Amino acid sequence: MYFNNASVHLEWVDPPVNEILINFAKKKKIKEVFKKGTTIFEEGDVVHYAHLVTKGWAAYCLNSVCGESRIACLAGPGRIFGLAPAFNQLPLNISVKALEDCETYKVSRDDLIQGMLEDINLGIEIVSNVTMRLRCAFEGANIFSSLSTPKDKLIYYFVSMIQCGEYQEHGDWYELTVNFPHGRIAEIIGTTRVTVCRLFKYYKNVGKLKNANNKIYVHKGLIMEDYEKIGISS
Repeated sequence: MYFNNASVHLEWVDPPVNEILINFAKKKKIKEVFKKGTTIFEEGDVVHYAHLVTKGWAAYCLNSVCGESRIACLAGPGRIFGLAPAFNQLPLNISVKALEDCETYKVSRDDLIQGMLEDINLGIEIVSNVTMRLRCAFEGANIFSSLSTPKDKLIYYFVSMIQCGEYQEHGDWYELTVNFPHGRIAEIIGTTRVTVCRLFKYYKNVGKLKNANNKIYVHKGLIMEDYEKIGISS
């Protein structure tokens, strides 16, 4: 696939965690449900549990020095949030909110530490996930940059979905397995719904986007051509 050897990995969507971490979290059988719009973690909270998402999508939100809030990254089914904060026990510099109704399995810091002591492979997966999330935190600072246009950010959004495996391949098309409405995509990339609608219309007119059966299809030409035009290539 085109992104397998990509030198730049966009992090607007967390990649899924390994099955060993999923099974460990589910074994604890501590399920929690969050309604759409719920703030799961507030900025400044000290976190005691990591959450494995099994249904719905949550968002990491950052605040600028001017108080502007933006979505920095998404965590959906098969992803885990709160892992690094649960370990370091320091106040959060982000917040996490439910973009949709969410179901999670939560795991305490003590259980995570005990699991790492008992299973080296679980420990490796946890350390790997924490490292990845720290890297994303640094990259997230760029979401307030005015250097990227809404068009660039929409392309980044599509590429992020594909890089993290949220797609099915159909010939020259990627079918995205997540179909957020235009207003939600606008919130994610930090623009307006009207702008997203205009960009979708443009890409449909040039044959690089289409909708069918309530799914979004992204043509490989959008990735191979438009993505490279903004200075990022494999």
